[in-house]
Amino acid sequence: MTLKLIRFYLIVKCERMAIRTTYSYAHHFKKHHMDLRDYILNTLRPEKKHTLVTSKTYPKGSYIYMPPNKPNHMFELEKGVVKLGSYTVEGQEVCYEILFRNEVFGNLRYLNGQFFEFAKTLTACSVIEYDLTFYKYLIVNDPIVSEWFNKMVIERWCRVETRLFKICTKTPKERVNAIFQELDYEAYNLNGKKIYISSLLSIIDIAHLTGLTRQTVSKLLKPRQRPQTTSLFKSHINITSEKSIK
Repeated sequence: MTLKLIRFYLIVKCERMAIRTTYSYAHHFKKHHMDLRDYILNTLRPEKKHTLVTSKTYPKGSYIYMPPNKPNHMFELEKGVVKLGSYTVEGQEVCYEILFRNEVFGNLRYLNGQFFEFAKTLTACSVIEYDLTFYKYLIVNDPIVSEWFNKMVIERWCRVETRLFKICTKTPKERVNAIFQELDYEAYNLNGKKIYISSLLSIIDIAHLTGLTRQTVSKLLKPRQRPQTTSLFKSHINITSEKSIK
């Protein structure tokens, strides 16, 4: 983004957002989930909206990005489910996060080339794409967006730290139950149909998210007890005794 465009944004913001409007939005944000796209689009002039903020749909099983590509956007999941992960030395995919709640993801270019992540759709997805330079400018210079971003990052950190703590302190059986409880939510596809997260996870995905081997997870989850059309999380999960996997 050029300096001229940044100045243009500041001028437009001063013209179109009075102090009362900003206070009202901040007050609303404290009580409700912030709609980042709506907030930004209400700030920009019409001719700039489709340049800095766009929407795109991705079919199931496609990659929104993957190494070594470096997209010039940040992404917000609007509908659907996305799997984040990286690769082993042998090139095998490793899943370390499942997104489905309007979370933002992508490469902010703060890691000095160490970012080696893929984002893969587990369902057809609708994704909001923000110009990277514009997005980084907002999270630093706009107090409302900055607060929203900090809240989102802290929630993500807490989730990952809690998961790591459980991996370090819980038994294999407890780890599997914990990941079921963590992801006990419903998402929606592009047609508004409910999606049960568990029906999208493979044994390998569960193993990666719990720090267990695929063989251990397979023994803990008896195949005949994995429902095909309903959520694991919405039904009773009978995990075999840990003695059988020692």
